[in-house]
Order: sequence, then structure tokens, then C-alpha cells
Amino acid sequence: MSKMRVGLVGCGNIGADLCIALQRGQIPAEIVALTDIDDARAKLLLNSFNLNAKICGIAENAAAVDLLVECAQPSAVKAVVDASIASGCDCLILSIGGLMEHPELLTEARQNNVQIRLPSGAMCGLDGIRAAKEGGLHHVTLTTRKPPKGLAGAPYLKEHGIDVESLTEPKVVFEGSARDACKAFPHNVNVAAALSLAGIGPDETLVRIVADPHATVNSHEIVAEGAFGQLKTVTENLPSPRNAKSSYLASLSAVAELRAAATQFATRH
Repeated sequence: MSKMRVGLVGCGNIGADLCIALQRGQIPAEIVALTDIDDARAKLLLNSFNLNAKICGIAENAAAVDLLVECAQPSAVKAVVDASIASGCDCLILSIGGLMEHPELLTEARQNNVQIRLPSGAMCGLDGIRAAKEGGLHHVTLTTRKPPKGLAGAPYLKEHGIDVESLTEPKVVFEGSARDACKAFPHNVNVAAALSLAGIGPDETLVRIVADPHATVNSHEIVAEGAFGQLKTVTENLPSPRNAKSSYLASLSAVAELRAAATQFATRH
């Protein structure tokens, strides 16, 4: 059974979680290339997991692998998809919010027979949203509630002078479309992008973000209405052990998607 060759773009928290999953030996894949804007971080990941991989640029990475995994930040998404198309390899995009800025990438990838894989991220219910869309969705709302430290430093909060770290009561810090939410909180609401792509789109999906000093978990509540009736899901996530701004389930969804891609690759090779 052939192992799928994987390249990572981004060598931080989720990259480390993928390495941990692969070291267990239950996924038929191996990491052969690493890319990061900080070479020191790539070298740390290389040495920490004793990887037999090269550190290189995105184009060289894509040319050497069967699957290019973006686990960096939204601004890297276009370069990763472009490199995948140029080399003809599939890609796994974790910073789904980056696709809000470049929706044409989905079409370009399809036209070039490149599959863009998108994980479910830090929430459940996307299967139901996709099914409900077949009959027509009328309204989809996402309410994300996080401890203030999980939102601190977001561009929107800085631009509007919102201090969340001194809150004593829950505060709605943002309400608007999924597209605007991804711009305002690029490192916090990939779930909004995933939900909008599965459902009625980034401009029609309503997002509400709550900073809650009493919250001990990151939670995402979906409420959807349509011809099927009403759907409501609530996912309560523990923060990632290494990054309070990311939910552990986000890493696990990346591992699950990598496993699915590797298993599919192995059956074909």
C-alpha cells in the first residue's frame, strides 16, 4: 500500500498535531516537505518529530507531494491553492476564511481537476446543512462564544477600540455576515466560512460573536431554518493545549480529513 506524500505549509500548532497523528502509524501518509515564513519554526518541527522532510518554498513543496496542507493563516490560502493547481496536487485548506477573499479558487481548482479538501473544523452539523440546502435554506445563524483571551488581538477589536479582557459580563462584539466576520476575526471564525460554504453563502449567513468572561469553552451554535424545518446544533470545544485561540476539535478535524485523503490515495495506488 502506497503512502501519500504530504507537504505542510505552516509549522505551528495544527502542523504539530498532524505530525503527532502520523507518528501513531495508523494513517498511510508521510510528511516530506515543510514550508513556513519562519524557517526556525519549520526546523523545530522537523527536529521535534524527526521528519525525513525538506524545508522549501511553496512551489517546491507542491511539486514534491500528493497533498499540500495549508495550516498557516488565511493570507496563505491563495498561494497554496495556486501552487497546487500549478503542480496538479490536491490540497487541504484549514484556514477556510481565506477562501472568502478568493472564491474563484474553488472554480479554478475544479477546472484543473484539483480537489480542495475542507475540514468540518470546530463544529458539528455541516452534514445537516448540506442536506437541508437541497430543499432550500431560508436562514442560517452562527453564534460563537469564546473566553475573552480567545478573541484578544483580533483586527476588528483593535479597529473599534473594544477591550474584551476587562469584561465582567458577556458582550456581543460582532454581528454581521460570515464574509465580514472572516475579515474581522481571521484567526477565530473559520467555522463561519465552513458553514457559509456548506449552506447559503458568506453574505447571507449571519454571524454573532460573543466575548464571555464566564465561558470555559469555545462554543458554536448553529440555527438553520428551511423547507425541511429547523436545525439547531451546539458544539462546546476545549481550547487546543497549545493555542487558546483554536479549538482542539479543529485539529482533530484536520487529522480526520488527512486520514480520509490518505486512505483514498492508498486504495488508488
